[in-house]
Amino acid sequence: MIEKQNHTLATSSNGGASFLFGHKEQVAFILNCIKTNQIPNAWLFHGPAGIGKASLALNVAKALSSGGFLKNRSLSHISEKDIRDPYVSTWSNNIFFCKRKWDDKKKLFQKNISIDDIRELRRKVSLSSTDNSYKVCIVDTTEDLNLSASNSLLKILEEPPKKTLFILVSNNKQSILPTIFSRCQKIAFQRLSEGDLRNISMGFLKENQFDQLKKYGALTSCEGSVRKLLNFLDKDFIEFFNGMKGLLLDLPNLDRRKALKLLAVNKKYLAYDDPDKSSLGVLLRLLASLAKNEIDLVFNSKLVTEEIHLIAAHLYAQISLLRHQSMEYNIDAKKVLFLALNIIDLAFAKYRKE
Repeated sequence: MIEKQNHTLATSSNGGASFLFGHKEQVAFILNCIKTNQIPNAWLFHGPAGIGKASLALNVAKALSSGGFLKNRSLSHISEKDIRDPYVSTWSNNIFFCKRKWDDKKKLFQKNISIDDIRELRRKVSLSSTDNSYKVCIVDTTEDLNLSASNSLLKILEEPPKKTLFILVSNNKQSILPTIFSRCQKIAFQRLSEGDLRNISMGFLKENQFDQLKKYGALTSCEGSVRKLLNFLDKDFIEFFNGMKGLLLDLPNLDRRKALKLLAVNKKYLAYDDPDKSSLGVLLRLLASLAKNEIDLVFNSKLVTEEIHLIAAHLYAQISLLRHQSMEYNIDAKKVLFLALNIIDLAFAKYRKE
């Protein structure tokens, strides 16, 4: 069930945050930029979903936007702890989130960040800061911007207000308007390590639960994402995930009857509110694992292994585009999934024995 949230242009409460694990190189780079006063107008944090990009953006915003912090300590003395575990005792009115809004009537999030949201953002950041601190705007995620909103944001980035930092968060940098992309300093993020995942999960998993998830193969399947790892606490989801994985393991002979049976008892995953738990999301994750040699097919051999990886990578791109277009035009989720399975079936047809 979707938790109702609306952080669009919300003012953040700065009463502390969870310690941020991982991303050592990225944190070091950001720290150097801050300490040497080389903060750009816009940072683009891009990489896999659910690994802490938005959390780091918020931590950076807390450190830069707190007037009290800047009065007592200069930016040259900011430490790694100030970024990983910021403590700000006052509320900051200088942090703004731009996210998809919640629609009370439809009981779901709007499809996009609209131009009206960006206009409101422009109005907010145009106001002067009373304590000479930074104003920080976090757009999460940039792929949620529609074309009009993207163009409106571009105008702000072309003539940014003084002492204003934009942090754009993206799970898919290819979807960003090229003119916006060129205006940002890029910081690439990678999946979290097993050690980082273990440290993070200590706060919410029971004793030995992490090792159980590892035994189930969840660490490989979650792609270094805490959000995706949490999905594997749901036994129903584990069964569905393994069922989808079984369909791929049958290749090059994809069993459509098995697929129909699997979906008949798992209808809720066809158009799940969480894209990571939807049937297409799971299928894409499995294709990514296949492309990275994390899944072995029955007919794997040294002669075809590299070719299989390449096919899986191409399929991932095709089906990602298919999912995007199906959401854009509101196409029936079941039809889209079987179209995706058919594309996969045809791609491996040459490996079937006559």
